[in-house]
Amino acid sequence: MISLLSLAVVICVQLVAHASLSSAFQCHVSGRLERHFTRSRHTTTLFALEYETNDGIIQHILKKYGFAGRLVSLHNDDLSLRPLPAELYDKGTWKLCLITGLKLPSSSKTNDAKPPLLQVLIMDDAGLFAENKVVDIGQITFLWSDFYERFHVSPNDGLEMTLQRKYGEALQSLKSNILMTEDAMQNLYNSRIANRSRSPSNHHRHVLTKKNIPTIAAGNILLEELLRNLIKVGDDRSSRMVDSALAIDYLYTDFCREGDDEQLMRRMIAATVLTDDANSGGRFKRRSCQFIECSSIIEDSICKSITLFNGGFVSVDPSIRAGTEGRKFAAATNQKKDANTASPVLLTAADERIAHRLECLAMGDVWKNERFDYGDEEKTLELDVREALSTMGLPLTADGATRALIQLGRWSQNDAETMSKKAKVIEPWSAEVIDAARKLVTFREKRRVEISSARKKNKPCDFDARVDLSSLPCVCIDAKRATFRDDCIGIRLRSSTGREVTPASKWEILIHIADVSIIYEDDRAQFNILREAAERRGQSRYDLPFGPLHLLPPVALSALALSTDDNSTNECVSVWAYIDERDGKLIEAGLERTIIGCPQALSFDDATKLLESGSQDVPKSLINIRAIIAVAERNLSLWSRHHRESSEAAQKREKRLATKELISQELSVASGHAVRDDGVGGSFQRSRGHRLVDSSLDLYAVAITSLMKQKNKPVPRAAGSGTDRGGRLCTGPLRRYIDGMCQRQALAVLCEHGKPLSLDECKEASKIASRASDTVANLRPTKKRDGSITDNKQRGALHKIARHISSTGARTLKAISTGHNNEVVILGTGAVARCRGVKGTLKGGQKLLIEVITIDAERGLLDVSLTS
Repeated sequence: MISLLSLAVVICVQLVAHASLSSAFQCHVSGRLERHFTRSRHTTTLFALEYETNDGIIQHILKKYGFAGRLVSLHNDDLSLRPLPAELYDKGTWKLCLITGLKLPSSSKTNDAKPPLLQVLIMDDAGLFAENKVVDIGQITFLWSDFYERFHVSPNDGLEMTLQRKYGEALQSLKSNILMTEDAMQNLYNSRIANRSRSPSNHHRHVLTKKNIPTIAAGNILLEELLRNLIKVGDDRSSRMVDSALAIDYLYTDFCREGDDEQLMRRMIAATVLTDDANSGGRFKRRSCQFIECSSIIEDSICKSITLFNGGFVSVDPSIRAGTEGRKFAAATNQKKDANTASPVLLTAADERIAHRLECLAMGDVWKNERFDYGDEEKTLELDVREALSTMGLPLTADGATRALIQLGRWSQNDAETMSKKAKVIEPWSAEVIDAARKLVTFREKRRVEISSARKKNKPCDFDARVDLSSLPCVCIDAKRATFRDDCIGIRLRSSTGREVTPASKWEILIHIADVSIIYEDDRAQFNILREAAERRGQSRYDLPFGPLHLLPPVALSALALSTDDNSTNECVSVWAYIDERDGKLIEAGLERTIIGCPQALSFDDATKLLESGSQDVPKSLINIRAIIAVAERNLSLWSRHHRESSEAAQKREKRLATKELISQELSVASGHAVRDDGVGGSFQRSRGHRLVDSSLDLYAVAITSLMKQKNKPVPRAAGSGTDRGGRLCTGPLRRYIDGMCQRQALAVLCEHGKPLSLDECKEASKIASRASDTVANLRPTKKRDGSITDNKQRGALHKIARHISSTGARTLKAISTGHNNEVVILGTGAVARCRGVKGTLKGGQKLLIEVITIDAERGLLDVSLTS
């Protein structure tokens, strides 16, 4: 009893002592803060009343709560010897500057307390350090505090000249290189948003929250305001801040040595990209440097050193960003409706993303695994699209999206006569674009009549210096459901050209692509309208439930496509290739503007059957056609084999295609449905007909790339379609905007038809193409995810797996990787799943053993992992 009583007394004494110690510590800190913010020194300004401190109490608090990583101290003596580079914000853009000193502000009011100013040397638009200026701390976006440690540049070794030179190289690099900035910035944004949900580290005991800020500030208004400001951007572990130093890792995937001048140039490029994104109302908004405290002020009013919270750019909250952009889009659309004008509204980059998403929704597009409940319906809509439709008072349906696009002027509605009554016809184009397309049809029909008339009168067909190949038969091989044909294959005797014939071969392979260059080179109004429409859409989409969204109106594509009508003629851009039939080497190639006759239309299946049939089984009408494709296949297969042996990119592409074919076959067998020949729904074939066309288009792209390289001229390319990926160019001008621009450039350089594009113009075309393609999957704001899959094929496959496990008890199954992250297809069922615990991407086509962890066939859930 006595022992227990003694123990209780000891505990009470310890608790009282601990409380007294805690109270004393809190009073000590509060006293230091109170004295810090009220004491006055013998200086000529009142600045010290609010901001000066000798003991670094604010720094101590910020470090304690995890903000040490962005604290930067500037010392006046050091800056005079080693100026610090920084990013300065000026009229919507950034400028490189050198901070050379600190300066106290002049003050005429007794209570006007202001933080110090910075003396800077600013780089002008010409890339020269030419202007000395005193600026506020708030004008500085980001301090390159690691400059002298990372880049090993000495102020005595021409610091200004080095920075000026690298800035010029950065500008040149931005013009000549195609960076996948959209993907890079989205990945950077996602990484910062993900930081918000990170829990505090075990060793990080002090966490700043809104609740404990008043206690920490101890009644000081300035400190409380500072802490509330910083908590919005997050501490070092969960920061939403980004800057040019961090952005480099997302813009560039290749390694760059620490301290290399290349790293310095890349940081300047990253600063430009981040500023552009912030100015366009994108993922980030600028956050300037923030003054923390001044260590001391000497008698002549010179600030000796200051501490700043380094700035940069803050990731915008996804829901706020998406909601704001949706409302802005609705306001612009309603403004256009009130103005009652026919022309489409000029949209921002964010508006274009919403408009494109509305087009997909209007065509029945849905997002698997991502649902929103609205009323009695479940709609797979992004937040900005929902906000736009709701603000416009429209339903969250395909019909609502259609009405929004009509209000916007992007789509149009016309009265059309049917057999019984008038009906409303919706065109996924503005009235202005439809009118321009009709004018193009009239123009092309007139051209075809002129060419046909000249042929009938046996006059030479020399329209615009075109080579007349209308007497040579050619073959167009495409999918059964193809609406517009843009390529065909032919052959001609080498001797007919006047060029040297060698024992290598007597044939030249001809690959013809429809000539659409008039849209991209002619400055007449109707062609400008169509070009702008192609820029906005970027590429055709064939994977939408209600039908395709074409690059241009179908009437325009029909006028530009190859006509298979009897006695018709077609204007083409043709590559001729002379291939050595002994080893497959490309001996010589060239580009011509041509006129060809009516091609024989074959499906992939038809072409395959002709190639595999004996000569006695071929109808007389197709004997010449079979001979043409047989010669073409022999030459092209030899060239393809040689190309794969000599090109690493071609080898990688072949592996990707083989994997894609294997996956498609597996899914087809599992589902019991035949594989389509047009790639829709994940189908993929490589029959002899497919391979023939594939090889011809590869050769077309390789030949033009080589010819342009010989001329040392730039080529417009979309991001990710470089030669290192085996990317094609100029082969799909009816489907892709960038191919139309590339065709224009090839004609100007190789055929001297039109004015060549400059490097800047090629760069701009590439950016337009990249922006358009990024809108398909660029911005995906906050969505609810329940992990369920509604695809009937997936459900059926999961039921098969569930029955197998139930009957055998075996949860280990064979699978094959698709090459997309950690995705696999379960062999024999066609079920698609992602493997847990896999870092990086599984090699495509790799056969694996997986173990089923959980399966719910009704909800479409399947979790698997690799077996050890």
